[in-house]
Amino acid sequence: MKRLAFICTLVALASPALHAQSSREQLPSQSAYNIQQNQMRQQQNSDFNFQRNDRQVWINSMSNLTKLRGKLAEAWQTRGMSPQEAQEVAAAYKPDLADNLHHASLRGKSDKEIDAMLQSAVAQKDYLLADKMLIDHELHQQRHGTSTLQGGVP
Repeated sequence: MKRLAFICTLVALASPALHAQSSREQLPSQSAYNIQQNQMRQQQNSDFNFQRNDRQVWINSMSNLTKLRGKLAEAWQTRGMSPQEAQEVAAAYKPDLADNLHHASLRGKSDKEIDAMLQSAVAQKDYLLADKMLIDHELHQQRHGTSTLQGGVP
């Protein structure tokens, strides 16, 4: 009987110690879960911020593109186009495509030769090429102080 009482006392004393130890083992797993949840929230916030920033950049670029096309239309009008036709040609300008577009060099060409190249591109309805050549020509003239446009690059 003494033995049974001793074992019962031992079990009674050991039970809280075992419970405390198992609670400590659960703490790191709960902590790891919280860390994982925080990392997921941070990633979601980061993704959201990138999306919001990308959207703002897109909005700004569309505003700039509208201004650029307006300047292009002005440049075409100074070259004798009607406002409607100038708007149509300028509306074809897409900067992402124009960057990869190559045309014959404008260096060393007279204004008459460049005008002929521009008129040829417009006649072929290759408005993107015409816009690209006009921009390159205006940039070249601006660098040399002979630009025909007021207020900046088309």
